[in-house]
Amino acid sequence: MKVLGIDPGLAHCGWAVIESDPNYKLISCGEIKTSVSASSYQNNNFPERLKTIYNELQKIILTYKPDIICIESQFYSKIAKNIINTYLSVGIIYLLCGMLNLEIKEIPAKSVKLGITGYGSATKKQIKKMIQLLLNNRKEIRNEHINDAIAVALCFLNTQRWGE
Repeated sequence: MKVLGIDPGLAHCGWAVIESDPNYKLISCGEIKTSVSASSYQNNNFPERLKTIYNELQKIILTYKPDIICIESQFYSKIAKNIINTYLSVGIIYLLCGMLNLEIKEIPAKSVKLGITGYGSATKKQIKKMIQLLLNNRKEIRNEHINDAIAVALCFLNTQRWGE
């Protein structure tokens, strides 16, 4: 099975393609970055930023042909604007999945931590270590958004493997 894990965000959208056949293998990963234009007065370049996310994810999906898309659910943020911006990108991901007839699954952050480390309150450092172990990867991936995307994909694959 091939899974595209996504850590959704408007400014930083991490992604990772993981395959399990029979061991986990990181096929590719990266980050889609969008930013507020310097000439934008009240961040009115949302359409351009969302189009970038759509176009880049579409290329990734058409290139790697995942069986399912998994994204990390967003339940809260200390700053309301951040959650709204994140859900703008989530909407784009749902639209893209609908247009390409792909299944999408949202996984809560605590479930991701539990599925990767066995502990629902694991730290970022613990998650990074487990990612390295699960992927048999000696080199640490330093980008937090990419790590989150990898963790989401691995969590889904772990729950499929162990029937949870």
